Amino acid sequence: MFNTKLRAINRLFMVEKEKVIVLDDTGTIDLGFNEISLYKGSEDEIPFWLAKELEKSGKTKVNRPNIDEMGRILFQEKQNINTPASIIQLYNNFYIIIKFLINDLKNSSNIEDLERLRKVYAIIKELSSIRLRKIIQLALLNINEQTLISKMTKEEFLVYSTISEILRKYYGDIIGNSS
Repeated sequence: MFNTKLRAINRLFMVEKEKVIVLDDTGTIDLGFNEISLYKGSEDEIPFWLAKELEKSGKTKVNRPNIDEMGRILFQEKQNINTPASIIQLYNNFYIIIKFLINDLKNSSNIEDLERLRKVYAIIKELSSIRLRKIIQLALLNINEQTLISKMTKEEFLVYSTISEILRKYYGDIIGNSS
């Protein structure tokens, strides 16, 4: 069930709006249910699937974190590494955007991008490990404060809710305590 929900999150992300920087006029684009026109120099929100297609053709640039920003995020998470309530706000689609960044770096012929790829992998591995530890602690402590939950990405919330459900079943069905 977890994998099905994760696939659904990934598919839903493709139709969610993403902020893009328009590098070249697109003319009118018919999306079936509405039409959009993008003009050079503007910032617009368009479905992510379209943003990626337009980025391939050089017409838009999708906002994505760079290595320095990812390093700052990691630094902030490390500041209170053992305090689960200190989880910081990420883009809601952070991990999906990072997947696209990794894919772009993998497909690059620039030798410097190999070093960037190595750095991105290292940062993401450490960042996701710290955040996962905090999310597991929040679930174990049965903390469901909306301000903390809103700081999680959709994937992280799926992990949190799955662990919370397992713990509820454990305490309720196995131990006999429904707290």
